[in-house]
Amino acid sequence: MVQENKIIDFKSTVVDEKLCSITVDVEVPENIATDEIKSAFDWIQQQVKIDGFRHGKVPMGIVKQKFVGEAKDRAVENIIKKTVLNALKKEKFASIDVPVVEEFNYELGQTLKYRFTAERHPKIDIKDYKGIPVKKEVFKVTSKNLEQSLEFLREKNAKLVSSKSGEVAEKSFVYVDYNAFAADGKALPEITAKNHILDLSSSNIVKEFKKALKGSKIGDEKDVKVEYPADYPNKTLAGKTITFKTKVLEIKEKKLPELNDDFAKDIETENLEDLKTKLRESMEAKEKHRQDIDVEKQIVDYLLEKNKFEVPQCLIAKYRESLIEKMKSYMKSQGASAEYVEEQIELGKEKFKEEAERKVRLSYILDTICTNENLTVNDADIEEEKNKMKTSNPGKENVVDKYFTEKKESVMLSLKEQKLFRFLLGSADIKTEEKDMLLEKDWDEK
Repeated sequence: MVQENKIIDFKSTVVDEKLCSITVDVEVPENIATDEIKSAFDWIQQQVKIDGFRHGKVPMGIVKQKFVGEAKDRAVENIIKKTVLNALKKEKFASIDVPVVEEFNYELGQTLKYRFTAERHPKIDIKDYKGIPVKKEVFKVTSKNLEQSLEFLREKNAKLVSSKSGEVAEKSFVYVDYNAFAADGKALPEITAKNHILDLSSSNIVKEFKKALKGSKIGDEKDVKVEYPADYPNKTLAGKTITFKTKVLEIKEKKLPELNDDFAKDIETENLEDLKTKLRESMEAKEKHRQDIDVEKQIVDYLLEKNKFEVPQCLIAKYRESLIEKMKSYMKSQGASAEYVEEQIELGKEKFKEEAERKVRLSYILDTICTNENLTVNDADIEEEKNKMKTSNPGKENVVDKYFTEKKESVMLSLKEQKLFRFLLGSADIKTEEKDMLLEKDWDEK
């Protein structure tokens, strides 16, 4: 029997070679293929069990008659295993994944031929990563921004009190009971509510309810007819005309707290001035975070635009699958049906592929820059980061130590990325433009 690790003769020819891939044709002489077929039949004879024969003693004639397909498959598999890596070695090609056999041709007693493709990491020269042009917009927190944030806080901490007018107004909170009926008058018990609260100031409330209830008083009964569009998110209501027989139970309105020291203390600050200071600091921190994200995006987009090259399809496929799995997990956690999840994956398959290609190419770009600039992370860097985390998490030193032990590789990658972007930012051509921060309504309009 031919030994499994025996090196066998073959001929190979490169038919296509690219930055990341190589396609090779391989031929194995008929005598070697015949030996492998014989070895395969010998192995099958030792394994097969047929009634009337002792184990391992089935006549070879019967084995060849019954198991020619299995022998051929085993022989071809063994030949490919023994030749494909040597063919790559011959071409000095370092494959990053299992080579893919695209086609093979073999009949008993003939030369075996097959074609395979393998992929490797691309060798690249990254261009234009110093002096990257960056436009940095800095939005300054104004007194109007601070006033708006204080109003948001008041709204958030408002209380609902009985309406002074006793009538439903545009911004009333109305407690109602309602029963629903289809266009043919049939009751819809699944669409029934008791003591349900409607915030009429909300954009989510259908306009028919707002119009019908305005001016109502406690005890009033109103019929509200709603024609739902075919694409309405709630499939029970989509495309239907529903009449809601509604009774007003209570009418309430918001009462905002006074903006004073007592209000500030209620939300765990020392006084009103301390609240204003903390709000400003929070807004400035969020603005700084927005700037950092925007600048990093500009740098990444520039590098990708200036450095376009082929990347391994096997890595794109793996990253694409990870994106799909994340999406599946998220959508299922939100209660989406399996059918809906699959529909969304199908709709977004090209987008997933584009994003995966972008991420893989970016990783090569960033790794090459790190190598060029000798940007590395050592134990001292990790220790410094650990001490920072301990300082910001007093009393949790053991938890921090455990995290850094278990997640050392992730910490190193994160620190390396931070070093890299500090380097890129330090060498970038940054043009800064200061503006007053927009108010919330202005952001919405923009």
